[in-house]
Order: sequence, then C-alpha cells, then structure tokens
Amino acid sequence: MQTIVKINAGAISGSLRLSTVAIFLAAGLLVAATPERAEAQFYPWGWGNTAPWQQKPRRQRRAAPRYVEPTDEKPATALPKPTGPLVLVVSIGKQTVTVYDDGKVIAKSPISSGTASNPTPTGIFSILEKNRYHYSNLYGGAPMPFMQRVTNSGVAMHAGDLPGYPASHGCIRLPYSFARSLFGITDVGARVIITDEDPTPAEFNSPHLVAPLPPDNVVQNAAAPGASNMIGVSPATAGDGTRTRGMAAARRAAERDRLVSAITEAENAKTAAQNQAIAAAKAVQDGKDLIRKERGEEGRLAEAARKAAKAADQAADKFKDLTAKLAKVDVATLDAATLDKQKAEEETEETKMLDDADAAVAAKRVAETQSAKAKQAVADAGALEKARKVAAEDVRHAEEVLEGAKATLVAADALDARKDYPVSVFISRKTGRLIAKLGFVQVLDVPVTIAAADKPLGTHVLTATHFTDGEKALRWNSVTFKPSETAQYIRRKKRRHDDEAPVVAASHDADAAAALERIQMPKETAEQLAELMKPGSSFIISDYGLSRETSARTEFVVEPWRSRPDSAETRYY
Repeated sequence: MQTIVKINAGAISGSLRLSTVAIFLAAGLLVAATPERAEAQFYPWGWGNTAPWQQKPRRQRRAAPRYVEPTDEKPATALPKPTGPLVLVVSIGKQTVTVYDDGKVIAKSPISSGTASNPTPTGIFSILEKNRYHYSNLYGGAPMPFMQRVTNSGVAMHAGDLPGYPASHGCIRLPYSFARSLFGITDVGARVIITDEDPTPAEFNSPHLVAPLPPDNVVQNAAAPGASNMIGVSPATAGDGTRTRGMAAARRAAERDRLVSAITEAENAKTAAQNQAIAAAKAVQDGKDLIRKERGEEGRLAEAARKAAKAADQAADKFKDLTAKLAKVDVATLDAATLDKQKAEEETEETKMLDDADAAVAAKRVAETQSAKAKQAVADAGALEKARKVAAEDVRHAEEVLEGAKATLVAADALDARKDYPVSVFISRKTGRLIAKLGFVQVLDVPVTIAAADKPLGTHVLTATHFTDGEKALRWNSVTFKPSETAQYIRRKKRRHDDEAPVVAASHDADAAAALERIQMPKETAEQLAELMKPGSSFIISDYGLSRETSARTEFVVEPWRSRPDSAETRYY
C-alpha cells in the first residue's frame, strides 16, 4: 500500500511540473505572436504601452534661501563716522541696540533677539568677524547679511525680519538698512554689551586709573608724594623720574637686546651642561665597567683564597696524621736509616703545612684587598651617578632658562609688534589675575591683589575715549553690568564647566570707582600698561572668570549668567 501511494504521489508531482512548463511555453508563444514591443509586456510602465522607457528626472536639491532686501523698509539715516571707540549696548528687555561714541548716542534701533528656547546670551563681547554676505551653517543656509559675529558658537548681529518680539535662534536681528549702516562704521574688536537692561555709558574718572605715558615733547611735573603700586598709580609718578613714550621705546629696545644676549648665554650654558652631562654619563659607564672588572677579580681571588685555605687545612691534617702515626712507632726497634727517613718525611710535611698556611693567609689578604677595591668602585660609581643626575638636572635647568628667555623675547616682540593696538585688560576677582590682550593676542597674565576678596566687585567696562591734557591723560566712560534677575534659559542637565562655578553677584549699587580702589597690581605691570594706554583701551573688572567663548581669536568674553547659582542645568546655546 505504501508503494502505491508513493508511485501516485510521484505521478501527480510530475504532472504538475509538466503543466507548469506548458503554461510558460504557451505564454511565451503568445508574447512572440503579439506585435507590441516585448519591453512593454514585462516592465511596469505598461502592458500595451508602446512608448520607450524614460528615466525619471532626479530630485533637485533645494537652493539655499536668498535674502531679498525689503523695498518697504524706511531707509536708515547714515551713521556719522565715529570719533572714538564704539560701544554697542544690546537690551534684551527693551529689544533695542544703542550705539555710543564717546558716551554719546549716535544710533538706536529695534532688534529681535533669541526666543525662550534659543536665548541670546548676555554678557560682555566684541565683534570677532564681519561678512557682508554670510549664510548660516547651522540653520539650513539661512541668509545673514551684514553679519557681525560676537561669539565663536555662532551668535551674531545681522539683518533680518523684526516681528516686534524675540524670534531668532539666538542671533540679534537688525533692520536691513540699519544693519548696512552699522556695518560701515564698526571695526573688528568693537565692544558689544548684551544685557537684560539698558545701561548707559557714563563719564568716569578716578585717581586709580592707569595714566598713559606723555609724548616726548611734554614735560611732566615731578612725582607726587605718596605714590604706590596700586592700579591707579601712573608709572611716571611711580618711578624715580619722568618717563615718556620715547624713553619707554628705548627701554624696550634695550630690554630686547638684553634678552637676545640672555638667549645666547643660555644657549652656551645649555651646551656646556650637555657636554658635562655626556662626560658624566661616560664616567658612570666607565665606573660600571670597573665594577664588573673588580668584582670579577674579587671572585677569582676569593676562590683562590678558598682553595689555598683548603690546601692548608689538608696539609695540616696530613701532618697531624703523620705525627700521630710516628708517635706509635717504637724507636728502639728501628735502625738509623729508617729513623732518618721518618724524620725527613716529618720535616717535609711540616714545611709543606707551614707553607700552605702562609699561602692561605696571603691569598686571604689579597682577596680582602680586592674586595675593598670592589666596594670602593661601587662607591665611586654611586658618586658618579649622582654627578650624572646633577649634570642632567643642569641640562634641564639650562633648557628651561633658554625656553623662558625665548618665550620672553617672543612675548616682547609680540607686544612691540602690536603696541599701536589699544590694550584690553581683564581683572577677575574669581581668579585673582590680570590678563591683557593686544588685538586678540594675550601679552600679560599676572596675579593681582584684591582687598576684601570675599566681597563682590561688580562687573564694569571702562573705555578710554580720547587723550586729554596734552595726551598726558585719558577720558574714560564706564558701563556697569547689572545682575540679571530672570531665568530665561531652558534647563538641561550637563557637566559644569569652570566658568560655571557659582559666583556671588554684586548688588545693583556696585560702583566702578570703589572696585578700582580695592585692586593692586605689580609696579612693573602698571608701567607696561602705561606704555600701552591710548584711546580705545579698556578695563573689564568682574567677579567672574572668562567665559569658555574666550579664545585666541576673541577679545575677552564675560558671561555672568553661566555662573549664576541657578544655572547648574542651563543649556548650551
């Protein structure tokens, strides 16, 4: 029965296969007999479609949006050419930007800042880059005409739509015509202050400000009594005579010559130290070779002394055995010849015993002498190794001196190359240091002393606008950064950075003059700053440290909001 079932199943399977083949053959014959193109029978663009296959056009990439200058915008009044350094104050609360020249308003415009989810950072910034035609690399190539960058992370001032409320991704949108006019009068490095409020630069004067050196054709009065090394002491009154700009230049030239000579001396000292180190290393190697040699000889002589001592012991035992044997012999029974023979044998063994004992003593003495020589070689090698380490340390010290002299010369050359730039000075209560930059290049970083360092100083921006009194003094204005009371940043957990360590903010009545009175700097630093003071120079005094936005391609950036006690979860922008 099983055999029959298997045969029937095989027959059915074969019939199905034959039927399938027959169906495909019939379909092929039908297609061949059809006058239509074969490709129209099998491709998805149609049974009975006689048109040839056409490739679908590729999807075109959407072009980047282009900003079209609005035609209905009221043209802005041309801005006057600045007579001094500009200060731009951006008020987030009022949605305005005010341009100050020498403390006077020369322009004011509405803005549109960042939304609540993409807030515009507040703090002290400067213009880092300018580009007439710029497109965002973060937001789909959005146009940013007349772009003036204020942070490395992408925040900038540029022309854009102003709906009347914060609407940007963090940038500061300006009316098109105003953005164009502002673009024409600003320079890279111009100060930008972004705050919730709308502070106004006020004329400022303090006896504790660093005064510039007078020109060579100006005779300065004798030094005033009571001069100290506080920040406000003019170097001309802090020294023992009148210093002028020409004298300072001559001093810099002499200092550079001294540094070049110091570098030459340091290079010679390094070469001598290296030669001494090489000689010391060779002496150490020679000492190690001598140790191996002396220890080898010590081992050989010690083995010789051991063998000599063994031979002496054997000779003594043999002589002892011989004398014991002869003591048992009855002399009366021996003839004279035998007695003479035994006597001669006893004398020979005794002589040998004594000689071997002397040889053992001599070998031991030689071995001990050689052992002392080997120990001395080890001690000498230790002293040589110490001398080698001292020589190596001398080389490292000479290298440090040389590198320090070269770094000082590089810094001096950098300062001299940029001496015509206005100097920017940042003093931080948080770090207790003073940092100075010339054209984004750091030239000073020194500690300062702050009286009552546990009490806030406030955050103040002091800007020198013009020379006064025959270029013997400067006119200053100040802007005090008021602490923000609003929590306008989205919260998101993140790792705290150094510039986010909480810092106690000053009260709203913080005073720049009182802050200056509490700061003391080294006399040498005050003298260097006096040489660099000119219109456009600035002091930033703050309780905070520098923001992570500060780099080698920026001026000083201070962002107090990062250090607020409630900003531990503040988002990155």
